[in-house]
Amino acid sequence: MKTARNVLALFASFAVLLGCNPEATTGNPVATPATGDIMDTSTWDSGVSQTNGTNVLTSAKRADQFSIVVATFTGTASKDSAIASMRALAQQYPTLGRGLNVRDRARGTALTFGLYEGYQDPKAKKDMSVLRAMKAADGKRLFGQVLLLKFKPPRDWNALHPHDLWTVRRQYPTMVPLFTLEVAVWGDFESGQFPESRRHAAAQRYAGELRQRGFEAFFHHNDDIELSSVTVGLFGPSAIDPETGFYSAEVESLLSRFSERLVNGQQMRVYFDPHNHALGSSVEKPKLAEIPLD
Repeated sequence: MKTARNVLALFASFAVLLGCNPEATTGNPVATPATGDIMDTSTWDSGVSQTNGTNVLTSAKRADQFSIVVATFTGTASKDSAIASMRALAQQYPTLGRGLNVRDRARGTALTFGLYEGYQDPKAKKDMSVLRAMKAADGKRLFGQVLLLKFKPPRDWNALHPHDLWTVRRQYPTMVPLFTLEVAVWGDFESGQFPESRRHAAAQRYAGELRQRGFEAFFHHNDDIELSSVTVGLFGPSAIDPETGFYSAEVESLLSRFSERLVNGQQMRVYFDPHNHALGSSVEKPKLAEIPLD
């Protein structure tokens, strides 16, 4: 979704967040219906992993893993479909079958192959070339797309801090879209001033302060990009007008309460021309962003 305010630019940069404010909450969003079809793997989000001995991955060690996605499935029967596909492939291609796994996802199920050290793992590149070259009996490619993805370990939902933004996904596990207003972010930015422990503490402290002021604020730690953020406000699809890209009245009302987006606790100014500061600048405003499912 493109907006006049570049909403999703924030999503790409900061992994987006979610929060609630009692003055700006919209009606309950509507869950996106599942299709039951194989999805385009280029849109698939990474997630959980580790085999339980049956090639169905449902829990994991606390470490990221890399695997090649060969197919994805959605719908209430997505796991059954993925397992059936895995078994059929294993019967026809035994060597391939020994490397296949089924992984649970918030939006369905992924059928994956192998485990690798990272995106640059030479073995992964070699296996992807082999998988792309495999042909079915009719001569067509066996797999429509082959994509190496990072799968994160499963989140322990019961162990979350009550102010962690992921607690919202316990209430709305599959509803999309959900938007939030990011009002502050902390990062070291190679300065040495905000290592992980300090930025974690700063974000959690600020979220607590906002809650004391009556806002249902949340913190989010994205250690992959070394940022910690604080958000307020939970909004459904009506947060952004699809034709104009303008924010709804509820979002604008919340923006009036948060006139600036803090970076490491300080006001951030955006220059109209980064190459000519004499042309002036404006205070960076909080940004609306969409939260992923997991």
